[in-house]
Amino acid sequence: DKARIALLRAKLLRTDPKALLRGDDIPTAAALRGMGFSSKMIDRFFRPLVGGIQLDPTLSTSRRMFDVIFRTLADGDSAVPAGGMGRITEQLASNLPRTSIHLDTPAVSVEPGRVVVSGGRSISAKHVIVATEGPVASRLLGLPQVKSRSAGCVYFAADVAPVDGAYVILDGHGHGPVYNVAVMSHVSPAYAPAGKHLVAAALPGTIDGDLESAARRQLRSWWGPQVDNWRHLRTYRIEHGQPDQTPPFHPKKNVSLGNGIFVCGDHRDTGSIQGAMFSGRRCAEAIAESVRLSS
Repeated sequence: DKARIALLRAKLLRTDPKALLRGDDIPTAAALRGMGFSSKMIDRFFRPLVGGIQLDPTLSTSRRMFDVIFRTLADGDSAVPAGGMGRITEQLASNLPRTSIHLDTPAVSVEPGRVVVSGGRSISAKHVIVATEGPVASRLLGLPQVKSRSAGCVYFAADVAPVDGAYVILDGHGHGPVYNVAVMSHVSPAYAPAGKHLVAAALPGTIDGDLESAARRQLRSWWGPQVDNWRHLRTYRIEHGQPDQTPPFHPKKNVSLGNGIFVCGDHRDTGSIQGAMFSGRRCAEAIAESVRLSS
């Protein structure tokens, strides 16, 4: 299995990432079995790692997306914004006039040159961009329904970190519901409360029930009674964590719908932050081209 990992890594690093998205469009689990990986390796390594990243413990997501993710992991270190993920949106917002951002203002309908928001107010615009999660974009634009994968995440503050170093700890037993854990304060100390460590437990595909108790019970079996002393910070239940990417999976969907309406999001590209941002860039380039042609 280790030799097969090395061969797979070398093969993916030699391949253009764009070509990977045109590869075999079969479920990841079937692809791994076809490459000769043992059931033990699939269940104890790939399922908690890749299944956790893709919110897909069954490994039914297209091999195309698996290849992209595994190549990315092999290509270099992973990183997060030092000040938290919110820094990404703060950076985007910093380039806009403050008065142009309207919070708690749901869009009700979209049509060429106009967006109607809650309360019946109409906002006119030459170009309208719908940058939302897939199900909302489908509702506003009449697009085919986008299925979603859900995720739960439980955060704890700990006096002592359960492990030393910036690692992703995998559930090698496959019992769940926690599939992987990371001590985020080992990546960026700013993530944790003062003098504490931040422990993040990921529960892909699980948003119902008492997630804190379920996570604490499982992690107690890993690290013993110290887990009882961890302070629960917050539990997130994300219904639309990622778009479903089971075969047939066709990324790079069109972002221009005509009549000045555009759409972007991970559901138009790959189910990742990178995919969402890249689709936004494609959308901006499409608008720039539209403006150029009309000028």
